[in-house]
Amino acid sequence: MRRNELFAALIAACSLCASGALAAQAPRYGGTVVVAGQVDLQGMNSLTVSESSTREFTEHVLFLPLISYRRDLSYEPALARTWRMLGDTGVIFNLRRDVLWHDGVKTTAYDVAFTFDRVKDKETGFPNAEWFDKWTAVHVVDSFTVRFAFTPHINPLQGLPGTAIMPKHLLDSIPSVRMAQAAFNHQPVGNGPFRFVSYRANDRWTFEANPQFPRELGGRPYIDRLIWRVVPDATAQVAELLTSNVDITTVPGAQIPKLSENPDLKVVIKPSSRFTFITWNGKHAPFGDPRVRRALTMAIDRQKMIQIVRNGYGQVAAGPIPPYHWLFDTTLQPLPYDTTAARALLASAGLRDRNGDGVLEDAAGKPFTFDLIFPGTPLSKTSGELIRADLERIGVKVNTRTVDFATLIQKVSQPERDFDSAILAFTADLEPNLHDMFHSSAISGRFQSASYNNSAVDALLDRISKARDRKTALLAYRPLQRILRDEEPWTFLYYSPDLVAMRKRLQNVELDIRGLVVNPAKWWVTR
Repeated sequence: MRRNELFAALIAACSLCASGALAAQAPRYGGTVVVAGQVDLQGMNSLTVSESSTREFTEHVLFLPLISYRRDLSYEPALARTWRMLGDTGVIFNLRRDVLWHDGVKTTAYDVAFTFDRVKDKETGFPNAEWFDKWTAVHVVDSFTVRFAFTPHINPLQGLPGTAIMPKHLLDSIPSVRMAQAAFNHQPVGNGPFRFVSYRANDRWTFEANPQFPRELGGRPYIDRLIWRVVPDATAQVAELLTSNVDITTVPGAQIPKLSENPDLKVVIKPSSRFTFITWNGKHAPFGDPRVRRALTMAIDRQKMIQIVRNGYGQVAAGPIPPYHWLFDTTLQPLPYDTTAARALLASAGLRDRNGDGVLEDAAGKPFTFDLIFPGTPLSKTSGELIRADLERIGVKVNTRTVDFATLIQKVSQPERDFDSAILAFTADLEPNLHDMFHSSAISGRFQSASYNNSAVDALLDRISKARDRKTALLAYRPLQRILRDEEPWTFLYYSPDLVAMRKRLQNVELDIRGLVVNPAKWWVTR
């Protein structure tokens, strides 16, 4: 099946599941739902969070953004009841007057202005600062009206669904530079459909239904409690699902046939904006040479990797724009698996087997050996072994090493870039932005892990940042994707759908490109 057909089928399957007939029972109140994930959630603070599952909880469980995405990615009201664009230079939001912080304080325009000010403060370290780099000012008109100004640019509201409003009265005493370490992050007070109950590190987060959630936004959630459980091993996640200790989780592709036969479960293959890649540290020779990076990509059998680690669920990636998006270039093919061409590229970069030991050396006789780090999950370990074996066949020695997730992120995101290469997965924003990952001005930032510098890429990213319509943006995104495919600052391994299994007692779960936990206030469980 061609890749476009594959993802069309996935989207159709997801829509069919989401719109299928529910159980004969009507929605009812009560019950606990447990969601399992392999990693602990980060602190609940939208100003500092970058991990994808945590972002879902900040946006859909604990807090409210000004506006949210519908399933078709159009905007719908959330904290803002209405809004009015001021041409292409500003917007006015009229807020709901019935949204309370979970400590009883009303949510107001002053909270919105506080959130904006901290987003714009570089010391906060807001991970998606580019969303608001053209937003210039905020003005509180009254307690429930706020006006923003910005310079004209394409889709200025795109960052709002992913930026939950934070409580000024609880966070304004925290210095911006300390926001990521605030005690609030693990004892949060939200204003969303669920209230924080407790947190046990590397074990679980517990939330309970908010009885004061506005009726206009759906009112009190149906379920009493929502729990995020950390189950690091995928096999253990499946076991917990089968023993009714977990209600919904993503599962390995190899488990799909078995789980599909279980009468108590249903399986959904849903589209995702996630892709897996290897980041090469351009500060460490020879990864600064695009010929070397291209050769390494071409020497890795990525289709075989999909078959082994994803049981065939996925497609070889050509770049950082996922297939669901209108920017995705359907004409751009991934680099081929071609070990002969890979060896030739390495030879042109001065890497040859000069002493007959089977390992390539540079002109000074230094062997081409490097470390590849990755999280300690079974999937990552298998991927690392496949990469090691493939590169060994062309004379490159790879030392694979597992590290805990927090250490991995620290190594690739700190300016020192204390690594050679790393396997990572990335969930692209629903409105992709590549500036912080590939623009040379962001080279010391936390997302420019490759330390990549290309003036043509910079120019194209600058054109995109000034675009005021999709046509103009697309004219720059097309050549940008081609350069990134050819130079491979990251080796784009594969795009992967989410493979979700849930107990049939769990009803009304919307599973689509937005994520796994996007409408929990409407979930309910059968008796």
